[in-house]
Amino acid sequence: MESREYEDPGAPISVPLDRASTATQLLEMRRQMQEVQDVLEAQKTIYIEKEEAFSRREDNLRNKDLELQEALVLFNRYLKRNESKQKNAKQAAEFERKQKEIKVAEIAKKTKEIGKLREKWEELKKKVEQNEKYKDFLHQVYTKHPEDFDERDHIMHRYKSLKKTHEELNIKQKENERKVEELSKLLKDETKAQQNRTLELNNKYAKSSKTFEKILEHKNKEMTKLEFEEHNEAARRLRVSSCIMAVDNLYKRCCTNKSEVMQKNPSKVLRDKHAHDAETSKKQKQTKDPHGIENQVDLTLRKLGIIANYLEDYKSIVEMW
Repeated sequence: MESREYEDPGAPISVPLDRASTATQLLEMRRQMQEVQDVLEAQKTIYIEKEEAFSRREDNLRNKDLELQEALVLFNRYLKRNESKQKNAKQAAEFERKQKEIKVAEIAKKTKEIGKLREKWEELKKKVEQNEKYKDFLHQVYTKHPEDFDERDHIMHRYKSLKKTHEELNIKQKENERKVEELSKLLKDETKAQQNRTLELNNKYAKSSKTFEKILEHKNKEMTKLEFEEHNEAARRLRVSSCIMAVDNLYKRCCTNKSEVMQKNPSKVLRDKHAHDAETSKKQKQTKDPHGIENQVDLTLRKLGIIANYLEDYKSIVEMW
């Protein structure tokens, strides 16, 4: 619809191709193919023209390139000739410069050697002057003390011997100082090690003392506990012994009047008691009971049984009366 807005109003109305007849469609397709062929021919013509223009331009560029190459070859030859001359000139200048440096170094070296020789000559001159003074001094000493020296050279020999002895003494002193320093260092190390050992022993003693105090405290607690248990055991034995004595007294009184009151025969009970006592004593030896409390308690229980029988008989007699 948008394309129809730009169409010529006086142009004939075209029929859509899909609604036209087959011949019309073939004619339209041929027309389109002809248009495409015309466009292709026009493009070929344009391409041929451009190709000819490019060929002419390429030929011009090739000719210019050849001209530039020839100019470059000529210029390169000129540069090589100048470079060779410049190189030879540089080599000659470098050789002259090195030779100059060598000569300058030799001059400086010789000047320095001359200065050293002059200084050495000055030193030797001073030493000669000093030796002359020393020679005069030795001559004066020898003249004033001829009895001490046979010749003047003996003074120098004595001086050399004394100087050598002094040097040896200095060496010995340094060696002794070194040994003293080593011994001092060894003593210091040993003292430090001894202090460390003493400190370690003190620490061990402190730990052992703490351990001993703990053990002693535990021992005291155990002793107190044992004494308390022994006290309780003694009190218990005392109470048991009191009970046994009371029961024994009652048993004796019952046995005294058994013919009048007791109906049951206690001899069988006593025989059983003796048999039981023998078995109990055997067990007591096995259990290592030092006081035989269990045996006495068992015997007391039996006596209480006899006393109970006695009281039952006595009660029955009283009821009969």
